[in-house]
Amino acid sequence: MKIFTIEKAWKLGHFIFLILLGLSVFYALERVCYMDSAFMFFRMVNDKKLIAEGGRYIHVIPQFLPWLMVKLNAPLHLIIISFSLMYTMCLYVTYIILGKLMNNKVIALVFLFLLLISVNETFFDVVTETKFSLAFACLFLAHLLREKQASIYVGILMLVFGFYTHPIFIVYCAFIIFFISLFKFNKLILFYGGFLLILLLSKAFIFGSTAYEKDLILATFYDPFQLLKNSFINTYFRGLLATQFIVVICIIFLQLLSLVKSKKWLLLSLYSFAVLLLYIALALVYSKGDSHMMIQKTLLIFHFTLLIPFIMLEKTMSLWVQRSVYLLIILGCFWALWSTNTLAKKYTNRVAVLEHFLKKIPNQTDKYLLSENQIDHDVMMGTWALPHETMLVSKIKFKKAINLKNFRERNDTLFLSQFPNAFRPAFGLPLLNSELNTTYFEMDQSKLVLWLDSTYILGKN
Repeated sequence: MKIFTIEKAWKLGHFIFLILLGLSVFYALERVCYMDSAFMFFRMVNDKKLIAEGGRYIHVIPQFLPWLMVKLNAPLHLIIISFSLMYTMCLYVTYIILGKLMNNKVIALVFLFLLLISVNETFFDVVTETKFSLAFACLFLAHLLREKQASIYVGILMLVFGFYTHPIFIVYCAFIIFFISLFKFNKLILFYGGFLLILLLSKAFIFGSTAYEKDLILATFYDPFQLLKNSFINTYFRGLLATQFIVVICIIFLQLLSLVKSKKWLLLSLYSFAVLLLYIALALVYSKGDSHMMIQKTLLIFHFTLLIPFIMLEKTMSLWVQRSVYLLIILGCFWALWSTNTLAKKYTNRVAVLEHFLKKIPNQTDKYLLSENQIDHDVMMGTWALPHETMLVSKIKFKKAINLKNFRERNDTLFLSQFPNAFRPAFGLPLLNSELNTTYFEMDQSKLVLWLDSTYILGKN
């Protein structure tokens, strides 16, 4: 068991991140040509600008190198690799900062573990802000747990940066402050709590309210028990029992066992109450559906909260509990890495089928209708970013740009009405030849737009 000391587990974490960096290069096309990533990447390349949608300004950091490559007219496939790589590199830098500069290798390992334990939902979603929200939550927790009095200005900066990754960061901080208050309450914690409240109250003014949020609030007040009962989270978590989540359950059991043996009954009660409260809140908030982004937020926030007691009490736990948790973290990470082998097939198949479909489109027509019997629901992952995905895939695979639009699902109004301050409408972009960055996306004017009369985009034939 000596091999699983905190120092050795931390060093092994570097090796795991190197594997992630390698996978980010190997699956760069599949990661970048997918939904939000394709939308943001296309805008960055076409407009030669750093892109931060909906006030998520932290995105400009990993974009800087690929943006610079665009300015230098580098080949498109190299820019795609750089874009995929830099988002993972920023997470690796966070791991180094946590373990080296902030001297909290426990939080660093938990951060790595949380990224990988949700790998099925997060790895192929490059630009998701949920991972950056988690990164700043871990940095903020490490900041509060520093032995020496940490600078209040650094703490405020972390809160502001975290808030501008995504407002969901507020949920992380609320639970951090709650647990920190149980161990080392002081006026500084009270100040951070007040500052967090200001951020929460200002959210609607900064990011705006969506129709989804308003409908959810009305539904919650109307019948919360029915909403909770029918939430997708209930069935989703039951399905996780056959995955890496079983490792999380083992770590929770060790935490609870340690709390019971040390007779910390109050802490055990508060921890159980906090977890239950969070589960109910997440079940209500994400009761309407099981979208990719909703699942990511649910998993990362819930797992982070579940592991806070281990972070807080690690030094007081018995040696065998500590090393057992380190062992489980490392095993969980490798298990998750191994599962990417199966996971990747879904995304490689998606690009392959899209490539095949684009290749078979008749040259003599500017319209192509996709019928229901052509749809392969096992491969199809519907996307509002279809125009951008097809531009990228066709340019990489065929050295020419082909632009597909979805005719039935009116993308020009979908996101404008639901998320007025979060996304530009998909068809509000310059897709005409005269407005494209012709270094990368010059198109045949006679075959400019191909319409698909279907909500689905990938066909069997």
